[in-house]
Amino acid sequence: TTEPPQATQEATQPSEATEAPGSTEAPGATEAPVGGSECPAGVDGMAIEMWSPFTGPDGDEMTALADRFSSENPCGITVTHVAQPEYVQKLEAAAAAGQLPAMTAVRAINVGQLAARNVLKPFGTEAMAVLGEDLAGDFPEDLWRLGEYKGERYSIPLDVNPLIMFYNKELFAAAGIEEPSAEPWTREEFEDALAKLEGSGVTPLSLGTAFQAAALWQALIRQYGGSLTDEAGTTATYNSEAGVQALERIKELRDKYTPDVSGTGDPEVNVFKQGDVGMTFHGPWWISDLAKLDFVGFAPLPTIGDQPATWGGSHQLALTTDDPATQAAAAVWIKWLSDNSAEWAKAGQVPARTSARENPELSSIAPPVSNILESANTVVIVPPVPALEPALWDQFGPVIDAYLAGDVTDAAAALDEANSKSQQVMDENVATFE
Repeated sequence: TTEPPQATQEATQPSEATEAPGSTEAPGATEAPVGGSECPAGVDGMAIEMWSPFTGPDGDEMTALADRFSSENPCGITVTHVAQPEYVQKLEAAAAAGQLPAMTAVRAINVGQLAARNVLKPFGTEAMAVLGEDLAGDFPEDLWRLGEYKGERYSIPLDVNPLIMFYNKELFAAAGIEEPSAEPWTREEFEDALAKLEGSGVTPLSLGTAFQAAALWQALIRQYGGSLTDEAGTTATYNSEAGVQALERIKELRDKYTPDVSGTGDPEVNVFKQGDVGMTFHGPWWISDLAKLDFVGFAPLPTIGDQPATWGGSHQLALTTDDPATQAAAAVWIKWLSDNSAEWAKAGQVPARTSARENPELSSIAPPVSNILESANTVVIVPPVPALEPALWDQFGPVIDAYLAGDVTDAAAALDEANSKSQQVMDENVATFE
């Protein structure tokens, strides 16, 4: 089976944060600036509880930012960050019990489902006024669109977590390969690096199965000009020539270099960590661990197909209350966090805000992340349709593993069958969530 993407994206270290009341309104308002704006009426002294899926070291970073905001903001708003394993189930259960927090960080792939189930609430007039009219223009259009469901704004992008390249600087130097720049390698540069590494007597690339192969396949189907679905996210389209090309190319590379690396638990990364493999591809949640190794460099996913593209996810900030004053208080924190999202890059995440990615201090705040910023402009994430990602991944994931293992030999026929099954689940989801 294919490791579900959500299980891989966050580490399993428990958060030390504890639960606090969702929101407490104090009377009165102050007229003090926060990030250049005045405190909205009625928010003075409010306490905001924010849940998140940040259960590893990224949760510690978020807690530190929440504590800093709580001590610095002149509105007297305090934010308590609570990391929640299995956060979607926790949110849905809390909604049923009437015990939701004020807001939550949410993966973009869950926005549609949680909005359809009335767990997330649309940003109201007061909250949008705090955020300002110009905010939307500071995000890549595709990332901003992920927070919209049925014509209403349900979330604000915080970051992007793309599939990237980790490479061995020492092996690159020995093979005469120039280290990658901030731009994704061209296909010619990638092929040249493979040849030079092979010529120097080392394994050029570590490729496995499970999560890594499925994420890479989603990147390559876009690089070859295809897509997983139509733009609306209602029709599965991955049984295309691009889908077949992507699958065949991954098998060709894996069979040549690391045919015995397979299974869950990211064994392809463990092989790379041993120091005798030139490159591997994985998510930025590996940055903090691999940055401890002096030989590791970081770069955008190379162009293996015809055009740059990468797989990725995005954390978004969403409201779980429809009380206007609580929404406004939460929006003050959301705006501050977004304005300071270069600091969030310490958690290994690429800031979604264009201005944060262009912050000259980012290279000193989070050097590895500063090398992969272009990924924010090449990442493609499925539309915010309820339960769309599992409808797709649960069907094509096993097919990819079976094809890489040699258990399936006709890639086109296998993708046709999986695409048909995905479409059936997608059609059933329409009835479930409407």
